[in-house]
Amino acid sequence: MEHICTVELPELPVLAEGGCPVDWALQCIRLARASACGKSVMCRDGLTQLALMAEDAVSGRSQPDDIPLMRELCQVIAAAGGCPLAQKAAENVLYTLREYADAWEQHSRRKRCPAMVCKAYYTVYCDPDKCQGCTKCMEVCPAGAISGGEGLICVVDGDKCVRCGKCVEVCPHEARGKYGAVKPRLPAPPVAGGPFSAAPAGGRRRRRAGSAADPGRGE
Repeated sequence: MEHICTVELPELPVLAEGGCPVDWALQCIRLARASACGKSVMCRDGLTQLALMAEDAVSGRSQPDDIPLMRELCQVIAAAGGCPLAQKAAENVLYTLREYADAWEQHSRRKRCPAMVCKAYYTVYCDPDKCQGCTKCMEVCPAGAISGGEGLICVVDGDKCVRCGKCVEVCPHEARGKYGAVKPRLPAPPVAGGPFSAAPAGGRRRRRAGSAADPGRGE
């Protein structure tokens, strides 16, 4: 006789507006796995397989046939009974597969996260038109991924960045942003702070003090 899970059902996360439904589905699966007793086949092996496929979806390793496999597995878990945690998680995943099918397709086939929540699919950058060169972001970056200096526009090395979000939290000028497949025009380090968008294509523009010419230029 199949074991009946009797652990208390935890409060599963709520899908926030603007959030990533794929990441949310993974959170639901992980919470169910952490809270379930694991004695039921569905709450042990079923949730484990769901977690592996959802983790692949948010990390760029998803295969084209993962989505139909996840849908089939969720239907089996939801209908099996015995474990309310596994059932609830499966129902949540089925909901996202149905209502947010495009988001799953973007993750699985195009390797993109439309909400730019999944770390594998976005890069952090510093908006050169907002950066004031205060260096607060450099001080908190655990990976040493930000170059610049006082009065210089900060530049983020996407290969080093671990997407921890600390630079976003401390930046007083709200200069941090995210980009996916399309990269914005950014300066190469180092470059003086100022209105970078006014510079000619491919060039650099140093900040002037008010309307006066830069000191030391002999103008």
